[in-house]
Amino acid sequence: MKKRNLLNSTSGDAMLLMLVKLMTIVLNFAVTRLMSQYLSLHDYGTYSQILLLVSTVSSVTILGMVDGVNFYYCSEQDPEKRESYVTTIFALQSIVSVAVGAVVMLLGGMLSKGFDNPDVRRLIIFAAALPMLQNLMNMFQVLLVSVGKAKVLAVRNLLVSVLRLAIVLVMVRVLPDVVVILTATLVMDLLQVLFFGVILRQNQCPIRLRSINLQLTGRILHYCIPMAMFIMMRAVNRDLDKYMIGIWTDTETLAVYSNASKPLPFDIILQSFVVVLVPKIIRLVADNRQGRALSLYRSIMEIGYLATGTLCLAALAAAPQLMKLLYSDKYVSGLTVFCLYILVDLLQFANMTMVLCAAGKTGTLMMVGFGTLGLNAVLNVVLYYQMGIAGPALATLLTTLLTGVLIMAFSAKALGAKFRQLFDWKFLLLFLFESGVVFLLSQWLRTWLVSMDWHYMIILIVVCGLYAGTFLMLHGKRLKRNIRELNAPDE
Repeated sequence: MKKRNLLNSTSGDAMLLMLVKLMTIVLNFAVTRLMSQYLSLHDYGTYSQILLLVSTVSSVTILGMVDGVNFYYCSEQDPEKRESYVTTIFALQSIVSVAVGAVVMLLGGMLSKGFDNPDVRRLIIFAAALPMLQNLMNMFQVLLVSVGKAKVLAVRNLLVSVLRLAIVLVMVRVLPDVVVILTATLVMDLLQVLFFGVILRQNQCPIRLRSINLQLTGRILHYCIPMAMFIMMRAVNRDLDKYMIGIWTDTETLAVYSNASKPLPFDIILQSFVVVLVPKIIRLVADNRQGRALSLYRSIMEIGYLATGTLCLAALAAAPQLMKLLYSDKYVSGLTVFCLYILVDLLQFANMTMVLCAAGKTGTLMMVGFGTLGLNAVLNVVLYYQMGIAGPALATLLTTLLTGVLIMAFSAKALGAKFRQLFDWKFLLLFLFESGVVFLLSQWLRTWLVSMDWHYMIILIVVCGLYAGTFLMLHGKRLKRNIRELNAPDE
């Protein structure tokens, strides 16, 4: 049998996305570091408040339509119906985003008072406009992957990040103004939306006004709304602690907390594979091939905890040095929150919703979202008064764990399997034991190097490098085997 070219395989696309995403992440953190260093705590706190609003409004207005675009494009066989579904989803998203953006503008004064920051009001237009562009970009990106243009997407992401870094570098040196930075972001997002539209049209996936069919709205919303509720609940779950910190404390404390709780790219390997596998999983489930879908899901789960777990625990072993590198000494007071959020990032492998989305079980996700949001709200209040600003971060960690367990259990059921079939439990327990031993040794090494007065960058490289290198030697072959499983033909 002829061997498949890795570069043209599922894993080839995933690895390219991963490498470009890694470079993109480095560039994005360079941007964050520049703004953290050159903007005052108040200005950076204001910037964080606007981005928090953008994140929340985007999550509220996306209404599950990214998953809807993926679902209908990959499961609908008739080309004309497929175009009608996709185009109608884009039209609905535009209408909703404009309406909610107008509401955000009207609430500018109230939001400004809630944050106790008058600067929020003069910047509220960005909180109203940016969510629509970001939602459209996310919808375009899943289409690019579905039409086989993952490489184009990867190159675009890299170029945009380089350009963004160059713009911010000039601005913080010449004109360190939040308004200018947000304006540049708005312009870049608008240009990207236009670029995506052109690329899709060239690849027989046009978004044409004549294809809008509002009679499909009911069917689309039946799938998308439950998914939307889950996405909204998950976003609010992730940001609820920041809103509470913003209300209970001052702008400067929120600036520290926002950086400390910023998601880090530990799931870069996992998400790169997920992006290119989602269309495949949807098609398998639509064809009632749950056995093959379960095999892929098991492999991606194992890649998730092997790769994500190793990177997260390596970072946790040198957390003080990593935080100093990313955000400077001004933000080290948020170290406990930073460590808790590394563990939140570790659990993201358990929170993959692709199986439930492919099976149309978005109502199940909605119920999970509502339940965990209520629990998170209670825990935020209780733990804040018990532990201070670390309490809400711990609340997020606990609800992320519970959400992951529920999603995995329901995913197994959707595939006609039992929870225990999702893992090789003997190997998982071995991995957990090895992780505990190596983590303790790494902690000891870091403490000793600090006592020897080594530079923090050297400590970071040595501790993280040894930790990750140890697990690469122990389980590199296992990881490679799982990647080969993702490339196996479906016949």
